[in-house]
Amino acid sequence: MAGDALTRRAALRRLAAYVGLALVGRAVAQAAEPEPRAVAIGDDRCPACGMAVVDARFAAQARTDGGRTLVYDAIECLADHLNGHAGAVPVVVAAWLADRVASTQAAASWRPAEAATLLHHPRLRTPMGGGLAAFGDASEALAFAAAQRLVEPSVLTWDEVLELGIPRPWVPLV
Repeated sequence: MAGDALTRRAALRRLAAYVGLALVGRAVAQAAEPEPRAVAIGDDRCPACGMAVVDARFAAQARTDGGRTLVYDAIECLADHLNGHAGAVPVVVAAWLADRVASTQAAASWRPAEAATLLHHPRLRTPMGGGLAAFGDASEALAFAAAQRLVEPSVLTWDEVLELGIPRPWVPLV
């Protein structure tokens, strides 16, 4: 009997240690800022429009409060989804936009949405036709617009993109 008590006591101590480690690990994971993941070109499907992501230079990504990663084929799809134009609105804890200059067609270089400068022009060709691209700052956005011969482009913040998208979706209705 005495041997059983020590075994039970040791088992309870180990269990308490494991539970403690699990709780510490969970707290550390929750405290860490979420990070974007790489885009799987051709495999990731946009939750707003259902299209496969084919050009990472225009992609967007969001992390939900449940830890799910949503990858969008276009910045305008993320904006429309958050504004309720593309189904149930997800509860998002972080969002990132592909930096048009730093990204390639196959790989996105992510920028937090709230830190990005967005360029809008109706002639800017994007996967969904909304004409939005993200940049590091206004000078990069305007230089890109000039190189593309886009006359009178709009330079916006993420909050402005969301606000402008409330009355009408960014993705053109066909």
